[in-house]
Amino acid sequence: MNHGLPAHPLAGRTALVTGGGRGIGASIAGLLATAGARLALAGRSQESLSKVAAGLPDDTITITVDLGRPGEAERLFATAVERLGRVDILVNNAAAENFTLGSELTEDESDEMWRINTRTPLILAGRFAKHMGANGGGSIVNLSSVIGSERAIANQSLYATTKAGVDGMTRALAAEWGPRGVRVNAVRPAVTRSDMSAAIFASADLTETLTAQYALGRMGEPEDIAEAVLFFASPASSFITGQTLSVDGGWITALVH
Repeated sequence: MNHGLPAHPLAGRTALVTGGGRGIGASIAGLLATAGARLALAGRSQESLSKVAAGLPDDTITITVDLGRPGEAERLFATAVERLGRVDILVNNAAAENFTLGSELTEDESDEMWRINTRTPLILAGRFAKHMGANGGGSIVNLSSVIGSERAIANQSLYATTKAGVDGMTRALAAEWGPRGVRVNAVRPAVTRSDMSAAIFASADLTETLTAQYALGRMGEPEDIAEAVLFFASPASSFITGQTLSVDGGWITALVH
């Protein structure tokens, strides 16, 4: 059945994906490219970025950047605009985790996590929102976490705090830039197969325990998150902004066994 949806809903659009050299970011990049977008991938490892880019269209560009360092967000913004000409879609995917007990956290650890998980996405989203607003609009998709607002896990107090900040940022920027045609939404994954969660999936017992908590009977795959990002990036969500969608297989709603 033809629902009138274009085969390539992002044709003619450009997109920047941070943390695009692995895991969820690589899957997002692949799906956006399939939908017709021209891609810029940003990350710390040029080798990883090149491997992902090799499977994407030839006009994909890569930008090596360490978003945990001061000034790098501004450099990424300027470089992406210079090399792409304009950016219509920003996916704030790059992030870091920290498993230190709240009672043992140092100021240096806290500052680093804030820079990577909250401050840098905020700066990037603000800069690109202004850029998009001056060019007729666009879509910003932030990657949050169910641990930030819906579920609590021990040893994740700092990570949860930084991701809760992403949720607040998403709503505020949506209010600021909606009048200029810029939509800002967030995707909130639960545990998803990636480098960041490799230790979980490496443990058969832990995987079984967690899987039993999911209403759909499985944990997430990168493609699950990428599909939600594509929805927010595409015209299919043209009347949606300021929202955070939990893509969690029913983890936050299911009865824990």
